[in-house]
Amino acid sequence: MKKFFSKENFRKKKKADFYILYTVVFVAISLFVYSYFYLNGKSLIWSHDGVPQHINALAYYGQYLRNVLKNLAVNHKFSFPMWDMNIGYGSDILTTLHYYVIGDPLTLFSVFVPRKNTEILYEILIFVRIYLAGITFSFYCFYRKNPKQATFIGSLVYIFAGWTIYASMKHPYFSNPMIYLPLVLMGVEKVYKKEKPYLFIWATAVAAMSNFYFFYMISIFMVLYAAFRYFGIFRERSVKDVFQWFLKFAGFYLVSLMIAAMIFLPVVMTLFGTERFQAQNYVPLLYDHVYYEKYLGCLIGENMIQWGVAGFSAVAMAGVFVIFSKKKKYTGLKLGFIMMNLFLLIPFAGHVLNGFSYVSNRWIWAYGMLIAYILVQAYPELFTLQIREKKRIFIMLLVYCVLALFADAARTQRNIMAVMMLVLAVFTVVSYGNIFVQGKYLCGMIVIVLIASILLNVSYQYSYEKDYLSEFEAKGEALEALQSGPDKEIKALADSSTTRYDQYKTGSYVNSAMYMGTNSTSYYFSVANGNISRFFNEMYMNTPWDYHYSSLDGRTILDRLAAVKYFAIKNNGYAYLPYGYDSEVSSAKKYKIYENQDSLPLGYTYDTWIPRDKYEKLSVTEKQQALLQGAVVEKSSLPETELSFDDKKADFTLEAGKGCKIKDGKIIVTKENGTVTLGYKGEPEAEVYLIAENLDFEAYSPREQINDKKWDSLTQYEKNTILYEDDNWRYWKESKEAAVDVSMGSVDKIIRIFTDKYNGYSGRHNFLLNMGYKNYSAGTMTLTFSTPGEYTFDDLYLVCQPMDSVEQETEKLGEESLRNVEIKTNRITGNIEVSSDKMLVFAIPYSDGFTAYIDGKKTELVKADSMYMGVELKKGKHSIVLTYRTSYLIPGMVLTVAGLGVFLLIMTYNRRSGKKRERGKQKK
Repeated sequence: MKKFFSKENFRKKKKADFYILYTVVFVAISLFVYSYFYLNGKSLIWSHDGVPQHINALAYYGQYLRNVLKNLAVNHKFSFPMWDMNIGYGSDILTTLHYYVIGDPLTLFSVFVPRKNTEILYEILIFVRIYLAGITFSFYCFYRKNPKQATFIGSLVYIFAGWTIYASMKHPYFSNPMIYLPLVLMGVEKVYKKEKPYLFIWATAVAAMSNFYFFYMISIFMVLYAAFRYFGIFRERSVKDVFQWFLKFAGFYLVSLMIAAMIFLPVVMTLFGTERFQAQNYVPLLYDHVYYEKYLGCLIGENMIQWGVAGFSAVAMAGVFVIFSKKKKYTGLKLGFIMMNLFLLIPFAGHVLNGFSYVSNRWIWAYGMLIAYILVQAYPELFTLQIREKKRIFIMLLVYCVLALFADAARTQRNIMAVMMLVLAVFTVVSYGNIFVQGKYLCGMIVIVLIASILLNVSYQYSYEKDYLSEFEAKGEALEALQSGPDKEIKALADSSTTRYDQYKTGSYVNSAMYMGTNSTSYYFSVANGNISRFFNEMYMNTPWDYHYSSLDGRTILDRLAAVKYFAIKNNGYAYLPYGYDSEVSSAKKYKIYENQDSLPLGYTYDTWIPRDKYEKLSVTEKQQALLQGAVVEKSSLPETELSFDDKKADFTLEAGKGCKIKDGKIIVTKENGTVTLGYKGEPEAEVYLIAENLDFEAYSPREQINDKKWDSLTQYEKNTILYEDDNWRYWKESKEAAVDVSMGSVDKIIRIFTDKYNGYSGRHNFLLNMGYKNYSAGTMTLTFSTPGEYTFDDLYLVCQPMDSVEQETEKLGEESLRNVEIKTNRITGNIEVSSDKMLVFAIPYSDGFTAYIDGKKTELVKADSMYMGVELKKGKHSIVLTYRTSYLIPGMVLTVAGLGVFLLIMTYNRRSGKKRERGKQKK
């Protein structure tokens, strides 16, 4: 009974009241947010990434976990699939899906939700993440002895800023770092106070397991915070003391990484092998001047470029004014605020915080925690403000308002309303003792202004910016969209489990094969196998990304090498059907499926080899022919291939059309959609390739006067490229990408060129466009350039590739091939008989995770043909087994076990130390 009435129990009851109120207000604001989507018939699933990646991964993960549990319950086997043929060309499950679901504790709930109901879980988890971010922020605030009124206000500022109402709706897991950061920083505080380091270790470990990308940012802010707090906590300092604290934190951090290593290590090591994170992106010294003109208004209003989605409540900025009105106080918060703003103002900071990739301010959620905590600290000061401090606040308000709305570009309706809310917020926070004489009324008014400011930002984001909602999938249709492609028809075919299909312009979502259980040539996830990317670079594949590809462009040789047997087209898309797909095997309402009866199986054999250095000296069309003639490997005991080529360069002419001129080897485009006509004479019965080497462009950024009539005639895309308006002068954005539409008869394809200023830039500038198989020897192409500018290239030419030799070489490769192929959990089996020593190549992307066994004996598995895997076989019959284990998984597991062991030692040490201290107290 005495315990029940204790001070500690009473304090917990008061906290319960806080969390009840927080939950009620959170639910109310969340319903307001959700209503915009619901009333517009929209789900919370972003069409661009949300369908092929986010909900697809969540549905897959739920099914994956259920299969694991079912296998355990029914077959009494504890096995985890680590590789899946249905993801791209075959991918590691952990490293591919970690960024989206694997490692995030909340996605484990997917095991309880049937796949058809994944959309419901997906939307619930969006708000659960935001809710938990507020909870962990409150934990941090209460640990720092802040009052519950201030904590309540700060929590709402933290969780309902631009980052959540914009970014977290598109990318649900973008809220995860908001959950972990307060816990990590609270852990830092505990370590400094010489309390148990458990929170620091586990918060850091879970953050590392949850998402490597945001963990990188958390680690940076953790170091900065620890440095700031050291100088704020300790008055006596020395180099030795700093070094000791550094070692202590480094030790605990290392233990955290060890605990997380089972997931973290394989992902990070895979990341180092990708092409995307090795691209050299452009980092400007400064942003465009308009960025700075709109900057202050955007802090409390609309979104900035480069993911600068601040949009903090105006009350938060009022709190900043209060803190800065206090002299000789809050030095750490003031310096932190200045530092965060410098990070936003200097592009290099966005480059560093984005993993030394393209410039991005995706770290701005951390700024949100700082500005929210500034308001928490400012709240008690509202009741003690002196006249001179109120004057300073009004001066800061005046200066802020003038600067925020000084430029025409900044005077948007949303920013003006945000500044008006700021004025109201400032008048509210300085009104104690005048208008408000009781603290509870002042607090109530602040909450009202805060919520009004949040709702205003939400309304402008979802209502006035209607295009934002248009980016989301219609309610209840996301999973249907993944099923609406040709996969159903493909899956019904008897051998679909061991063959692939390709497609072109079917309009289906990338990654639909992962959802439907088929094998395709499409892939779109943030982490991609670097071997595939490098192969695509060699082949001049017509895709500017190294992590996003949807087909092999119908190139016969590449389809054959990839074991593509089926090709899907729309019912009216016969012009895109490649050579060799002569037999229609399935027809549905939207699609037709054709079969290539001369396709290669998943394993085929070469009797000769090509040295890698010799292969690299070939032209792109010679390289793809060489891959049909010999296995490209580093070394082999087989005879070397005697290469022969029959591709022919075509004679052609370039003629500038409307809006274009050709000068000094450049195509100069003076108007949008300028055209160039290309006439050629080549070889009949051949695939026709347009090849551009080192294709690049420099865009023009003209200042053009556009009257209202012309403005109304612009397309939405053209309107979106407007940077800002000034007395009917429109300033066009400097384009970071361009499109070249290439048409020939009924075939229409697009080359997309990215500059190093584009976020998705992968450094790709060589392109080969397959314009299809032609019976005739001469034709005309039209090149249409979307963006005015100078288009440069080292070489632009046409090649005709006859198909007779392709048929002969394909037949030879398939004569002695892998039979009775079975793909099981982490295991591929088959058998083969070869009449001489040969190289068996599997049409599966090379990975260190695979191990080959020939007749039960472990055999060296080599990288073959740049992208695939191969083993050498002796003459005779062989049984083939490939097993898979995620690379670095075992070292990661060993480190995890070791980390847990170290953690137990830390616990034991703390327990014994605690007992010693207790005995010491008793003796005294």
